[in-house]
Amino acid sequence: MADEDETDLSKVGMSLEMFERMVRGYMDAARDFLTPLEIDYLAFSAKLMTFECGMRFLADYLNGDIYFKVRRENHNLDRCRTQFAMVADMERKMGRMRDIVYSYA
Repeated sequence: MADEDETDLSKVGMSLEMFERMVRGYMDAARDFLTPLEIDYLAFSAKLMTFECGMRFLADYLNGDIYFKVRRENHNLDRCRTQFAMVADMERKMGRMRDIVYSYA
């Protein structure tokens, strides 16, 4: 697992094992009230939220780093790139992510 601001994007990826642990815990708590449509979109939602976070880092970088605390030049840009690398990895793993969700639904 890479840090949120890793500059070596070859180290960035989504852990299917961690995703499975989160899905298992979430489904244990929410299975009874989730609709089939919400379950269908659970894996996609993880990717969407990661993309949204990357967009927020990018917007903050473009606006002069006024929202997120930064420790160095291009910190939010690096965070953005890391989030987008995660999104790309999630796209590659989306089939397996859906399988995980349905195994706990």
